[in-house]
Amino acid sequence: MRVVATAVALGAIETGGPLSPAETALVRQAPKSVSDVDSVRAAIMAGADPLGEALLRAYSSEERRERGAFYTPQAVVTAMVSWMLGQGVSRVVDAGCGSGRFAAEVTRRAPGTHVVAVDADPAATLVCRATLSVLGALRCQVTNDDYVTLALRPWSGRTAFAGNPPYVRHHRLSAAEKLCGRDLAARFGLPLSGLAGLQVYFFLSTLANARQGDVGCFITSAEWMDVTYGQTVRSLLVDGLGLRGLYLVDTRRATFRDAMTTAVISCFEVGVRPDVIRVRSRLDPEDRLDLDDGAPVHRPCLEKATRWSPLLLGAVTEPRAGTVRLGDFVRVSRGVATGHNSFFVLDRRHAEALGLLPYAVPVLHEAEQVLRANGVVDAHSTSRVVLDPPRDLDLDSPAHQPLRKYLRAGEQAGVHHRYLCEHRAPWWKLGAKSPPIVATYMARQAPAFALNPDGLAIVNVLHGLYPKVPLDPEQLDGLVAFLNANRETFRGSGRTYQGGLEKFEPREMENLPVPEPEDLRAHAARR
Repeated sequence: MRVVATAVALGAIETGGPLSPAETALVRQAPKSVSDVDSVRAAIMAGADPLGEALLRAYSSEERRERGAFYTPQAVVTAMVSWMLGQGVSRVVDAGCGSGRFAAEVTRRAPGTHVVAVDADPAATLVCRATLSVLGALRCQVTNDDYVTLALRPWSGRTAFAGNPPYVRHHRLSAAEKLCGRDLAARFGLPLSGLAGLQVYFFLSTLANARQGDVGCFITSAEWMDVTYGQTVRSLLVDGLGLRGLYLVDTRRATFRDAMTTAVISCFEVGVRPDVIRVRSRLDPEDRLDLDDGAPVHRPCLEKATRWSPLLLGAVTEPRAGTVRLGDFVRVSRGVATGHNSFFVLDRRHAEALGLLPYAVPVLHEAEQVLRANGVVDAHSTSRVVLDPPRDLDLDSPAHQPLRKYLRAGEQAGVHHRYLCEHRAPWWKLGAKSPPIVATYMARQAPAFALNPDGLAIVNVLHGLYPKVPLDPEQLDGLVAFLNANRETFRGSGRTYQGGLEKFEPREMENLPVPEPEDLRAHAARR
């Protein structure tokens, strides 16, 4: 790999301590000569990260996701390092260092600070070594190892833990890694969900290695603030890691290249329990960021909240006077997941030509169909149908020959081996539902709602609302009219992702404040 050869030419081997076997193997495989060493050195001295950018380009997008390699913008690095150095630290641990942007910024700003950089990717640690070599790092240790299992050497002074932990989702973690995470969580008396990503493990490992008074500053995906698995991080921050500040990056800004997620910066001081935590939302990563600023949120608010993003965004967290939770009388459920939309969702005319209309029902298959519906969807809203034959059909009957032929074609194409299809019996039976109210749940705008008087089925791009108590047509109309009239007030009650995308899981939609059922008629739309 050319980037490794350049790193070696810039002094990677001589900097940061002994190489790991994996680093040594990469060095042996690298080309023996490179021609752009001087320009790379000059760029590093000027504050850039040319080796890190080259390393990212060398990996495919799939490889970057596998490694969780989404590097931090320099403006964010500068702000985080400024905050940490302001805490009077003598050692900085760059956790999941990647190309070493935090370690490099510390070296530029405070060359006498001892730097420890840790990453599981040997190419990344070689790049980090080279950057620190160019910057003339006086006291540094670079370790090619798993930060989650790392035991840091004791330190007499104050340590700061910095970083952008790898954004690796739970399904990419091995059973052994998940077991290690559960063991870590158990040390602090906490459960760890199997859905937790690697970022959660980094918070746990940090507390395991920290001493009273140490500080930290992490930038991560903001998901843990709201999801169930994030309770582990929320518990650590209010009791153990000592949260001091929480800063949500503007959802309209792309913080991490190739990662559609909103970023949040958490500043903490181990072992303290501040009465007031500073929070800010919609930080612009391209502006100067002040991580000592922010509105006050009192600790009890964080301790009792099941979701934290509303505290930053100023969203309503409890029903307003005269309202109740939608979930008090309505169940919200996502539409059916087919496992293979191109097989199960057909154009009506195509289904008719194949003789499949008797086995299909009209279906809403796009959120846009609800967004443009003005509160009511009907049979004219869609030209698609979803295949959903009765479970007890005798497929051997000549009467069902068109369906039998289509299903066999699907089996020949391997549709029945799709994950969801394999877990259904029979594989082609969807059980599609036709809710009285439909709703969007993931868009760059607030959710929209619509009556569904013609009983259209929905796939999983939409939610269905199913009353748990009897509601007459006027009450249903009033509920939809109220939800649409107040939809902008619901912003911030879902989960925010990069680019302003907001997602409402069923339970989050059930938390929306609405009038009592007996008061809904007063909100019925005039149609």
